[in-house]
Amino acid sequence: MVLPSLNGMRAFEAAARLGSVKDAAEELRLTPSAVSRHIRFLERSLGQDLFERSFRQITLTATGSYYAHTLSEAFEAIRRATEDVSLVNGARKRHKRIRFMCEPTFLNLWLADRLPTFRRLHPSIDLEISTSGKRSDFDLAVVDEFNEKTSPALKLILPLMLTPVCSPALLNGPEPLRTPQDLLHHCLIHERESRRWERWLAQEGVVGEASGATTVLHDCTLIMREVANGTGIALADTIMAQDLLQEGKLVAPFNVYHDYPAGYYLHQRPGVGSKPEITRFLDWLFAEVEQHKKSVAPAFG
Repeated sequence: MVLPSLNGMRAFEAAARLGSVKDAAEELRLTPSAVSRHIRFLERSLGQDLFERSFRQITLTATGSYYAHTLSEAFEAIRRATEDVSLVNGARKRHKRIRFMCEPTFLNLWLADRLPTFRRLHPSIDLEISTSGKRSDFDLAVVDEFNEKTSPALKLILPLMLTPVCSPALLNGPEPLRTPQDLLHHCLIHERESRRWERWLAQEGVVGEASGATTVLHDCTLIMREVANGTGIALADTIMAQDLLQEGKLVAPFNVYHDYPAGYYLHQRPGVGSKPEITRFLDWLFAEVEQHKKSVAPAFG
């Protein structure tokens, strides 16, 4: 079939994304009546309504919702491709930009404090960082994933190696931590669910039920703050705990690491591998990861 008018698709996509013909008109620098005409012409070309209309309100139909989502992805792909070509040809004198999505734990507890080094080394590269979204919308993405759910599109950066961590004050408190069996007398902090602790305790041969309270938290940064405040003991992977251990805010009473069938993985958008800014960022990131492994050698030795 012959594609409808591009103006109609742009007007519809903007109105659907913004939820307003008036806002779409402002974005496109058109009048609201012009946007409405474009959308009506598009609907006639398609043979069906894309919006349900009421007084001063528009609501997407099921078909309209699908079409709007698809058009938004297409326009974003066109924008990125145009930006890439403009940078290659030197038509736009500006910094190169990497759109990067990063798992919150990896970003907040490890990567964030290392990013200033990258910026000093590569001041001409801008980073646009998000902690959520679709991987395909970003140049690079660091995600956490169970090993059995990975795909060839994901590259392992770091496997999860877990060890208990706590405040130094707990080491010699009323219930001293001499062996892993002593963990059962303390409050164990769980990340979302209890499988990690169950697996680690079993790997250490710990038997019996925990007599202390348990806490379930869904944010790793909060978990580390709770542990540093002496609330309880958490299982931490090396990314979560490295800096806090080195600063003395946490201790690993047993320094015994066991693997967990998950890891931090890299997703790279197809076609960006040849961009020099991507290469520089990945070279830097993998060098930092290798340095991290050396600093927590017992975990990966």
